[in-house]
Amino acid sequence: MAQHRPPPTLKAALLAGALVLSACASGPSPELYRTFGGQPGLVILVDDFMDGMMRDPALHPYFVNANRTHIKGELVTQFCVLLGGPCDYKGMDMKMAHARYGIGDHEFNALVEALQNAMDKRGIPFAAQNRFLAMLAPYRNDVVHPAPPPRPRPPLTIAPDAQIVPETVPAGGA
Repeated sequence: MAQHRPPPTLKAALLAGALVLSACASGPSPELYRTFGGQPGLVILVDDFMDGMMRDPALHPYFVNANRTHIKGELVTQFCVLLGGPCDYKGMDMKMAHARYGIGDHEFNALVEALQNAMDKRGIPFAAQNRFLAMLAPYRNDVVHPAPPPRPRPPLTIAPDAQIVPETVPAGGA
């Protein structure tokens, strides 16, 4: 039976609520790790998650030329740590790992949706999904770094002794 998912316009509000609730949510637990299928379950979940991100036009450009095998390994380890598994993450922190990509709210919401779809496909109970999303919510501010606006061009300066030559228009108009 398919689980009800809120429309995309509500995702940001739900994520904000999950962020607030994450302070109250219990931390990692071996029980939650087992609910996700342990290490083998996380490998399958992350494979499905990556497949979903590759199918999403908003996310595909971020991964098309990336070392997806490495990224999947890092995600499995991060998820394992967050869920209370016997893993030790030694990779980059989220802020440093994502700062240069210009990831905005649209891409972040698409990523959350891809993760929810992967968890649904794996049959992970909705309550466990919510606990996991609440654990991930605090990382939003480390991942979302919209690209800065383009820098204005410096004003054109003309040397005082420069001659300005009018542009010529070919006979018969432009």
